[in-house]
Parts: sequence; C-alpha cells; structure tokens
Amino acid sequence: MPSQSLSWVIGGKLYAQQAGYICALLMLVTGCATVDQRAGFSDVSAAVEARSGKRVVWNLGTALDAQVAQEVSALLQETLTVDGAIQVALLNNRNLQALYADLGVAQADLVQAGLLKNPVFDGAVRFLLDGGPAKLDLSAALDFLDIFYLPLRKRVAVAQFEEAKLQVTGAVLDFTATVQAAFYRHQANGQRLELLQTITQALAASFEAAMRLQEAGNITDLDLARERVLFEEAKLQLRAAEVAVRQSREHLNTMMGLWGTQTAWQSDRRLPDVATQPLSSAELETHALRQSLTLASARQHMIVAGAQAGVRRATALIPEASLGPEAEREDGIWNIGPRVQVPIPLFDQGQARLGRAMAELRRTEQEYYALGVQIRATVRAVHERLQGAQDRALYYRDIVLPLRERIVNETQLQYNAMQRGVFELLRAREQQIQTAVTYIDTLLDYWLAHTDLGLILSGRLPRLDGSTTDRMARPQNMGENPGH
Repeated sequence: MPSQSLSWVIGGKLYAQQAGYICALLMLVTGCATVDQRAGFSDVSAAVEARSGKRVVWNLGTALDAQVAQEVSALLQETLTVDGAIQVALLNNRNLQALYADLGVAQADLVQAGLLKNPVFDGAVRFLLDGGPAKLDLSAALDFLDIFYLPLRKRVAVAQFEEAKLQVTGAVLDFTATVQAAFYRHQANGQRLELLQTITQALAASFEAAMRLQEAGNITDLDLARERVLFEEAKLQLRAAEVAVRQSREHLNTMMGLWGTQTAWQSDRRLPDVATQPLSSAELETHALRQSLTLASARQHMIVAGAQAGVRRATALIPEASLGPEAEREDGIWNIGPRVQVPIPLFDQGQARLGRAMAELRRTEQEYYALGVQIRATVRAVHERLQGAQDRALYYRDIVLPLRERIVNETQLQYNAMQRGVFELLRAREQQIQTAVTYIDTLLDYWLAHTDLGLILSGRLPRLDGSTTDRMARPQNMGENPGH
C-alpha cells in the first residue's frame, strides 16, 4: 500500500474515533432527559386556588387519593352548598382529571424538543458480476445543524408549555363556573317545584269547591270546566317541574363524578337573596384585563408564533445537513473518510415556510388586540345584565310581592265578610304564587349573571349571549415542534 494511502486510512480511523467521542458526549448530554408527568400542575393548582379559592388535586394513584376521597365523602354528608358542590366536582370529576394529562403531553413535547435527532446508519453490499470479493460500504450521519437549531426549537416548546398551563388553568375555571351555574339552576328548579306544588294544591281545593257548587246548582258546567282545566294544566306544570329537578340533579351528579350511594346528597332548595353592592363598570374592565387568562393565553400564543417564525427564518435556506464517517471495503482494503450531505437551496429556499409563519404571527397579533376589545365589551354586557336582573329582582321582592300579599290579605278579609267568593280568594293566592315563580326566574338570572361576572374577574371570558359557559376545553396543539 502506498504511504499516502496508508496515511489516509490512519487519518480516517482517527476521524472515526473522534466522531465516536463526539457522539458519546452528545448522548450523555441529551440522553438523560426524562418526562415528568406532573410538571406544570403545581403552577395550575396555585393559579386556580388564587383565582377561585378552590383546591384541585391530580389523581395519580397515590396515598393522597384516599384523603381526597374522604374529603369528598365528608362534603357530601353535609348540606351541600354551591362552594361545596364546586369543590367536590374539582376533586372528583374524571374529565377534569383527564384534562391534566395534557400537561404531561406538553411536557413530553418540551423534552422532545431538547433531543437531537438520532444518527442514521447506512450500509450497502455490492457483488461483482465477474466474481471476486464483494464491496462493502458503511456510513453513519448525524444532522449537525440540529445542534445549532436545538435552542430555537426548545424556545418554541417552552412557550407552548406555558401556553398549555394557561389553557388548562382556564379550562378548570370554566368548569368551576359551569358547576356553579348548574347548582343555581338546581336550586331554582327546587324552589319552583315547591311553589308549583302549592299552586296545584290551591287549584285542587278550588276545583273541589267548584264541584260542590256545581252539584248544588250554583255554577254552570262551563265554570266547572274552566276550573278543571286550570287544575289539570297545573298538574302538567308540576310534573314538568319534578322532571326538571331530577334532571338538574343528575347533571350535577355527572359534573361531581358521583354514583351509587353518593347521589343521596341534600342541598338547600332556595336561591340566596340578591346582593345590593354597587359595581363600577370601569373598574371591572381594568380588573378583567389585568386578570384575564384568556388574554394571557392569546399573548402566549403570539409568543409561540414569534418563536416559530424565528425558527423558520433560521432554517429557511438549509433546514438540515448531515455529517459523519464513511467506510468502504474493496479488495480487502478499508477506505475511511468523512461524509457531508447539504441540500442545495435551488428550488425551495424556505420562502413558503417563512411566509406561513409570518402570516400566523400577524394573525395572532390581530387576535390578541381583538380579544382585548371583546373582553371590555363582555364586561359591560355582563355588568348590564347583572344590574338589570338585580333591579328586577329587588322590584319583585320589595314592591310586587308585598302588593300581591296585600291583595291576598284584603281578599281574605272580604271573603270572611262574604263580600268575595272562594274563587276570587283562590285566584288571588294563585296569582301571588305565580308572581313568586317569576321572582325565582329573575333571581336565577341574577345569579347566572353573577357567576359570569365572577368568571370574568377570575380571568376567563363567558359568552356574550348571556348563557354561562359550559366548556371542558382541552388545550389545543398550537403548532408542531419545528425540526421533529
């Protein structure tokens, strides 16, 4: 073998040895990465507790789970309040537990973004047609540009992980408001059922009196039929109210994750009275913007889009390039040397990928500013809805209901003096109860608006149509990890 060839082979062997050392070092640096499934949950838990005053726990099959089960049982043994129902749901709802797994997914993406691509081994055997020893080609290649792009990819993954934490926190707060609204609806259904039972009893008494009067010939068959249809319609309304109570109870059971004997909980069937503290709309707007998790999530989404645009700009011309040793055996002699593969940016210069990333960034910027306008408008709309429901509820409570009670009392006195008939007395009582039912509906509107306002102040955004949010939102994948 010529001396020049010998030196080339020896140099190639030294190069391969150095490449092996480099690969071993890279494996040592990046191969120790692990995925912590609970990463980020402490931040979510702290944010939820600070904004709602409620505690969340991630069920992972530990001894803490037994303590949580005992806490849920203790809450169900007492008369369930709205705060108790929310706490049971936060501790026991399985869909909520499944939501926390998205933090593990985001953490896994973060770990993946910090890993280098595996080197690629390539081998080929060629046989000579006229006989003789086979030729053997071996090579290994590592995308060496991946080392330089690694910090850029990791920056995107970190931003996406922070965004996932914000979205999970927001979904928990949305769920809290949903449980609160469902509990108020159940209380309203129970209170409405009690009043309809009273109405039905009054109409039953009126119908019995009408039958006696009709038998005595004091009223006509038409009058009796009118009394009966009122009584029969009241029974239909009562039956619908009974079904509504059972349905709203089962809806709460679903959200609280209860089954079997756990569903025997008891709660107060009456809605709380309205609060009369005045609220300033301007102060609410400022507080809502400052506390908004929705706005923070949009801001984080914009950061993710900016980081992705940075990755696209850096990798536009040469997205990847591989480097490694290559060995060839021919006639029993090994030839070893370096091998480099670099794409030539002749047709695709990355302009489309960069253009898309920049378009995504511009869209997130506009969505961020539009969200700020929407938050302000939602605060004003919910505040107006709350004030309107509060004014109507107080008007019913302080003026209309006392007037109805006075009418019933005066009618009772005139009935005792034989100046009014029994039907007029019963009708006055029925109208009094119907007014009370309307008051309950207005009171429910107030507490639903109050729930929406509390949701805004905790950092989330309800819908503008006046209905309380009912979302179990899962964090969405806001973009792929560049380079993987």
